[in-house]
Amino acid sequence: MALRMTKWLDWLGSKAPWQFVGILYLVRWCFIIPYMIAAKFLFTNAQISKATLPNLSGVNPVLLFANFVIIAPLLETLLECSLPFFILSLIYRKKGKLSARPWLFIFISAMLMTLLHPILAALIPAFVTGLFLAYCYAHFAARNFVAALLYTTAFHGAINIIGWSMIMLGGGA
Repeated sequence: MALRMTKWLDWLGSKAPWQFVGILYLVRWCFIIPYMIAAKFLFTNAQISKATLPNLSGVNPVLLFANFVIIAPLLETLLECSLPFFILSLIYRKKGKLSARPWLFIFISAMLMTLLHPILAALIPAFVTGLFLAYCYAHFAARNFVAALLYTTAFHGAINIIGWSMIMLGGGA
């Protein structure tokens, strides 16, 4: 199993940046959608709505878009990915270089994502999403901080645009 996963990650890593991010984005949904279905049986509708679609009726859609799709993903990428990656890079600089797949960083980053989304029904999706975002960040960060920040922010923004769209369509009211 580990060998197949390594081969798949090697294959993914060989793709162009936009393909890498796009494939990772689609694979994330393969984990999140089954959870969303199971959540219907595990949580009340109120708990799910609080975790996924807050009531933001009356908020300017353009400002909401800017916040959901640009500002929040950028700030969260800086806090959840850039900061721990930088700290671990300093620690590992003394011991050697971070590996191409720094699993400790990915786990720490996912835990930070989870801590920033402390609603019971959102804990698992936040952790899973954190894993994917951190993996994306780590892929690019070893070579280029700006690319890591932009691709990870875009990945996160693409996730959040779904929530923004649902709020605009009335699913969050």
